[in-house]
Amino acid sequence: MDESDEHTEKFETKTKISWKFVISIELLVITTIAITVYFTYRGMFPFDAERGIYRILPGDTLVDFIWLYILSGLTGLVLFFITPNISKALLRVHRSIRGKNARYYFQTIDHQVNGIGQLRRTLIPAFAALGIAYSISNIQTIANAIFVSEGFIAIEETQTIISSLSLLFILLLFACFILIVFTPIWLLQDSGLVCELEKKPGAISEIEGVGNWYLKMMKGFAGISTIVAYIFTVIQTIGWYQSALQSPPEGGFSVLILLVPVAAVAAAPLLALGPILLIFVAYEVSLRRSLPKLQGVEH
Repeated sequence: MDESDEHTEKFETKTKISWKFVISIELLVITTIAITVYFTYRGMFPFDAERGIYRILPGDTLVDFIWLYILSGLTGLVLFFITPNISKALLRVHRSIRGKNARYYFQTIDHQVNGIGQLRRTLIPAFAALGIAYSISNIQTIANAIFVSEGFIAIEETQTIISSLSLLFILLLFACFILIVFTPIWLLQDSGLVCELEKKPGAISEIEGVGNWYLKMMKGFAGISTIVAYIFTVIQTIGWYQSALQSPPEGGFSVLILLVPVAAVAAAPLLALGPILLIFVAYEVSLRRSLPKLQGVEH
């Protein structure tokens, strides 16, 4: 057994999926979906149930949610096979930018995955998806091509629900695909691939993880875009509350109308973990196959 074989074996024995964490998040997401579907069919959410929420998918509200898991499953299946190839492409990009005269090699790493580690790892793509979704939800033409906002009753008190739920459902759709970017980065991290940059005379060699280099950029995007999304959403919601309270609709407001916008946006990253974790499990299962392919070891 060579060094790569030993590294792979050590990795496999220490990599664990925290099923308690996965199941608890999925139960949260499924419960939220069930409540939303219930309220929709009771007429409490002003959706046009016959047309569905996503214009590009067939079916009504219930089927729309099922599509999220179907799309996540298909994405996870595709990534099971192609993640090593994408990681190799990212490695070539890294070489062209950072490592023209650098030395690349694999380090044996102590990789221990638990519930806390999985939450930290999967929340980054959830926040990145939130940033993308917020940008798209503010471009009305594109947003309407994904989310059927015309299904809402055109009265003033529903306008904040339109903007917040539009953001939420666009986020859930993008969460199905965001790991196409993240799983190759994770594989570079989990393989222990590092780059030893060319040192100057008298200087200590600089070593950086190839996956970490990409992840820093993704963390920056996720952090900045999430902060912007929350700030502007809060400003919009406060502005709507002030306007609506000055001129309340006949009969006043229901608690649902007041709380849904805040709850939808606040819980959005956790709900995005539903489809993300499905793909994350597929990634973890694929490691035994993916690591040797990235390391160039034939088994």
